Amino acid sequence: MAQHVHQPIGEEIRSIAGYYMVLEEGMLKYRDREVLYLLEAAAADTSCCGGAGMGFIMVPGYIRELRGRKNEDGLWVSEVDRVEDEGERREITRELKARHPGFHQIIFA
Repeated sequence: MAQHVHQPIGEEIRSIAGYYMVLEEGMLKYRDREVLYLLEAAAADTSCCGGAGMGFIMVPGYIRELRGRKNEDGLWVSEVDRVEDEGERREITRELKARHPGFHQIIFA
């Protein structure tokens, strides 16, 4: 089991070369479980090598408990099980790409 900290929707999370942001959170029914996924965008806007950006989908895992508590920063925390099985990852990837055809990169935590 792992913990997922929910970042505010639409808020830039800065890093040394740019930022990323969560655009939307979603749930996908897969077999008898629900998968938590995030539509995210990243931009390198302060890099010395030029700017770039991309959209991607992050999959924290199967939901065990959604937003069960808040952490010390006031952010919601969920309990998830990581998606470890390669066959399940392929099927979930296929379903997410069908649901969000503009996003080609799927990342499993």
